[in-house]
Amino acid sequence: MSVPPDFRLSYESVVLTADDVTILEHTGCWFNDKLLTFCAEFLEQHNSAAAEIQIFTPPQTEMIRHSTCDEEVDMYFGCLDVNSKDLIAFIVNDNQDVTRVNGGSHWSLLIFDRKIDKFRHFDSARGHNLKIAENLMQKSRKLVRQRQSQRNLEPELCLQQKNASDCGLHVAQYLAVLAEQKSADAIGKLEKIDKTRGFWRDLIVNFEAK
Repeated sequence: MSVPPDFRLSYESVVLTADDVTILEHTGCWFNDKLLTFCAEFLEQHNSAAAEIQIFTPPQTEMIRHSTCDEEVDMYFGCLDVNSKDLIAFIVNDNQDVTRVNGGSHWSLLIFDRKIDKFRHFDSARGHNLKIAENLMQKSRKLVRQRQSQRNLEPELCLQQKNASDCGLHVAQYLAVLAEQKSADAIGKLEKIDKTRGFWRDLIVNFEAK
């Protein structure tokens, strides 16, 4: 059953509409910022993950990516006290034009794993967002209080996408595993997508009935 044109779900910092639900109903459609923001904030709140995990949504990550100095990053996000979290995840997009809404063509996930004091990059098109993630790592190091100097990222082995449009779906699944198991290593062991487009669509459409 299709959703009515006036469908609207307000959750945490994001408002989803019928257009966003339509993306989930078609396999060739690319996840937008709003859908991944919803996924991130829902997973943080519903898996008792907030105490151990901080997830930076696409808009937040873009603010860090395009910041000009450490002080600017601290001004916006220092209040989050991320240094108390074991795992800090950044939803990464390859958009280079900050004036373009829903720009870019690929999503990936950068994680700071405090237990090993290391940034780790999970990309369903291995290597595609590597340089962008490395730049983000450099700009996030002071925020997360990394102790060692890490110059480069080594792409992590993880489940790879089989088409050109499911990068966002994979990032949502990586986040689900991270939130549920509180382990970045668990992402590398993932063998299939169980939180499908249909899962997220039904969750959103039926959310207010829960």
